[in-house]
Amino acid sequence: MKSEKVNRRTAIKMMSGAVAAVGVGSAHAQEKPKLKGRVQHSVCKWCYRSMSVEELARASAGMGIKSVELLDEKDWLMVQRLGLTCAMANGPSGITNGWNRVEDHDDLVQKSEALLPKVAEAGLPNMIVFSGNRRGLSDEEGLESCAAGLKRITPLAEKLGVTVCME
Repeated sequence: MKSEKVNRRTAIKMMSGAVAAVGVGSAHAQEKPKLKGRVQHSVCKWCYRSMSVEELARASAGMGIKSVELLDEKDWLMVQRLGLTCAMANGPSGITNGWNRVEDHDDLVQKSEALLPKVAEAGLPNMIVFSGNRRGLSDEEGLESCAAGLKRITPLAEKLGVTVCME
């Protein structure tokens, strides 16, 4: 590669070209992007703790985002009124206590049986559930417990057309 000496005039020409390119780019950045619709973008509320669900939904709709994820029942209608969905509704369990404990199954099944029809009625396709913290359980024990508990709600979820997704 040939090394060229850059004089003041050449440097000013290069910088003015770069400034012009940035100016053109920023003018385009103010226009709403035209999306092709092949990718359905979504955001999770917990990532934006400083925003209300409504603020996040309005901002998301303005950017062409289609869904606000991991919402509770109280927020589903509001995002739908703004033209969005909640493609992954919160289920009855949390990250800490979930389906890996047999002693929690009766409570989680009861809550799931109450929640799944609401998820389906709202037209939401998925409900998330969690295994729970390990707290001394082996992977095998936790997996067996989760499978046994989820088998109890699978027939209802299938009947209603809701996919139960485990994290």
